[in-house]
Amino acid sequence: MGVFVQIITFLVYSRALNFTFIGIEADVEDYYKKLSENELPLVSSKTLIYLLGYQIFLVVIAVLLGTVIHKTIRFFKIDVYSDVFRFTNHWNYYFRGEILSTSEFKALKTGKWTSTQVDVLIDDGTEKNKMVSGYLTQYTLSHKTGDLETIYLTSATRYSHTHSKFISIPGDCLIVQFEKVVDINIRYNQIKSTINIKKTISNIILVMGFIVLIYILIFPWYLNIRVVNKILGVIFAVFTWLFLMTALSFPFQSSNNPKMTKKAFFICLAVMVVFLIFTLICLKLMPFMD
Repeated sequence: MGVFVQIITFLVYSRALNFTFIGIEADVEDYYKKLSENELPLVSSKTLIYLLGYQIFLVVIAVLLGTVIHKTIRFFKIDVYSDVFRFTNHWNYYFRGEILSTSEFKALKTGKWTSTQVDVLIDDGTEKNKMVSGYLTQYTLSHKTGDLETIYLTSATRYSHTHSKFISIPGDCLIVQFEKVVDINIRYNQIKSTINIKKTISNIILVMGFIVLIYILIFPWYLNIRVVNKILGVIFAVFTWLFLMTALSFPFQSSNNPKMTKKAFFICLAVMVVFLIFTLICLKLMPFMD
């Protein structure tokens, strides 16, 4: 992956500043020769700016590419179906019900996962261990080892030996230190899954939106225009993309709790058109600018 990021960075960066590997080959060989002879090569201020700019650009490309790949893997659940792409936090797959989509646990899947309930047996130092139950709302992992540290339960209850039943625990959230846990039983609440046309179309638009975002971040650097125009073009293009994606989400919002009114929708479209015009002007793609 690191080599792939380096290649993309060099191609885009060299295109933006109009230089090739052949053009800088002599300088690279000279720097390498002096360093191999334990000498410091003379670096001009222009070259230093190029190197610093390359490093910054490399970090930006790595962050963007890593984010897009991570979102893509999680969106299509590639990590759930393939061990190769699975993340080290294996607890997330069990606690969020994603393990039900794997071949080993597929028989347990009866519908769409909605929540997880756990029954936890806690060693409290007495002869009888304490049993608590509740909805698993959140959990924390150790930063050093990645092991489970605490789990957070809501609507928690505890088993009363006196009443021989579970009774409610006063409070909003019960925090359990996992080092005290002897056993944990996981129960998945599922509902019968139905095909949601709106959500399916919304997800397709989201995926296409990410592809378009990658394109508008790369395409301007291959135009034969000034670097300032390329930078401004990318900035205006990103704002155009943001308002476009916001406008496209309007038909798919919940009718019970709409987040955007029709007035806001048309304002969003108008602002998007303005940013689009600025984008085309900066990138010199307007017809009258030929």
